[in-house]
Amino acid sequence: MDNIVELLIPPRICSNCKTEKPANQFYRLHTECRGCVRTASAADNTLTLDQKAESRKQERLLRQELKKIALARFEKKRTERKKKARHQVEKPTDVSDVPPVDPAFKELARRELARRKLIEFVKQFHPRYKAGWVHHDICRRLEKFMRDVEAGLSPRLMILMPPRHGKSQLASKLYPAYHLGHFPHHEFIACSYNISLALEFSREVREVVRSDYYSKLFPNTRINPEFQSAETWKLASPTGVGSGGYVAAGIGVGITGKGAHVLVIDDPVKNAEEAESAELRQKHWDWYISSAYSRLAPGGGVLVIQTWWHDDDLAGRLQKLMLEDPEGADKFEVIKYPAIAEEDEEFRQKGEALHPERYDLKSLERIRRLHQGGRYWSALYQQSPVSDDGAYFTDKMFTYRDNTPRIEDMHIYQAWDTAISEESQRQNNWTVGVTMGLDHNDMVHVLKRVRIKTNDSAEIEDAIIDMYREYPRVHGIGFEDGQIFKTMRSSLKRRMKERKVYIPLDEKANVLKPVKEKTVRARPLQARMQNGKVTWPRGQEWVDEMRKEFVRFPVGTQDDQVDASAWCIQLLLGKSPPNAPKPPRSKTEKTVAQKLRAFGHISDAGGHMLA
Repeated sequence: MDNIVELLIPPRICSNCKTEKPANQFYRLHTECRGCVRTASAADNTLTLDQKAESRKQERLLRQELKKIALARFEKKRTERKKKARHQVEKPTDVSDVPPVDPAFKELARRELARRKLIEFVKQFHPRYKAGWVHHDICRRLEKFMRDVEAGLSPRLMILMPPRHGKSQLASKLYPAYHLGHFPHHEFIACSYNISLALEFSREVREVVRSDYYSKLFPNTRINPEFQSAETWKLASPTGVGSGGYVAAGIGVGITGKGAHVLVIDDPVKNAEEAESAELRQKHWDWYISSAYSRLAPGGGVLVIQTWWHDDDLAGRLQKLMLEDPEGADKFEVIKYPAIAEEDEEFRQKGEALHPERYDLKSLERIRRLHQGGRYWSALYQQSPVSDDGAYFTDKMFTYRDNTPRIEDMHIYQAWDTAISEESQRQNNWTVGVTMGLDHNDMVHVLKRVRIKTNDSAEIEDAIIDMYREYPRVHGIGFEDGQIFKTMRSSLKRRMKERKVYIPLDEKANVLKPVKEKTVRARPLQARMQNGKVTWPRGQEWVDEMRKEFVRFPVGTQDDQVDASAWCIQLLLGKSPPNAPKPPRSKTEKTVAQKLRAFGHISDAGGHMLA
């Protein structure tokens, strides 16, 4: 504050020492400076204590006054600056005043951007590429994937995207060239549903790397003239060893002897026919775990780009494996881009198109009407192999109840679909038992579901007996006539004898002959649900699990719960519902015996009077 005072108050000249000094060096009522006053006071010692106190008081008052003046001036100037800035109008920049940029500098800046950002690299080599927010997002994820591969972090990235939205152009044609420009010692193995498509991708990547503009961006990445076929080409190495390269292969083709820092799998499924083939899906999986995966270098990355056709295709199995074995399975970063947003997302709101510059909402709605909103639309465009509406069963077919009728007022039916789960077969091996009750209104109530996965037949036998004991007077129980039930039938009889619970195992009445087409078997169940004649308890977790399996039937990876439920409905076909329960007797109403006794008492009394 003293510095502010010195700047704002002009200096004064001391009448005693004739020296110019700042104003704060003078007392309020003195013309002499403070130093002279103190010297004179000490020399003649004429100042009394009261005078000294008054001197200090005057000095303090002077400081306060000077501070007030300084603060007032400071606030005035600050207010004027704010007012001026508030009313100041920014003048438009005159383009003619901007000095022209050297074209050489602009070109160098473009090259530097193309080296740093994949999306800028794409724009340089594909000027007509219509990049939207989704492509910027994919490029950002691919850049991170590239850095993680170099760091040896074994990244796993899965991109699920509708057709004709530019995923292959980014991930299979331009990204490999960009990656090899930064790390020319890395090796790529790129696979697709057939060798023809894989070779097409390879040629385009090779042409990018051969181009003059690419050599200006990445001068250290050059193709070795001795190895430049479309199926396998290598990069030049200063030492002759340790060079990177690119190998193209079809799904199912052997790639023994090749190595990869990056394994790219683009569209492993060709069409709906392949997606529906369980044999082809198994072949794809066997190829992935035996041939492709074994080619990865330590710390290498796997990049899967595809349309998610089926629950059980490569993308589906990889996701299911993460759920079943969270500790041991590869942890893929799964990125789904539905054509029409089903919920609010980071970059778009529910109902908006993925890339309106290419397919606007009107175009997508036309495609959906063409597919009638069925499972092909759900798989191809929404990246959900079966829509939530279902193809065979729908959400609307599920009728929920809050109260369940009394067990005594229903006929109880149970059905079992048995399976033995081996360690080598981790899918479709659930044993499921379902209990249903039929009431007097011909309404079926699903009461309980048991679902276990085991390779121990004794555990299955105990589950069957436990559920049978839980419900008295079971009117019908059925087992699918398969190899598993035939092998455990004798042991089930022994187990029933040990536990003193006896279940009828009549070959004609209890053993259900399997129908080849599961959709035919489930037709009566579907008909009942369509008419609202099947109810489910509200708020049960197992009911939600059954609903999810039902809406994915018949293309889902699991159908054991549907099978067991369909068997249960088969058991009660043609069966009469129970009689309506009698209303409860009121407390005042007399029983028949009481009425007879009362009648006898009246008769006796009447006879005596007549006598």
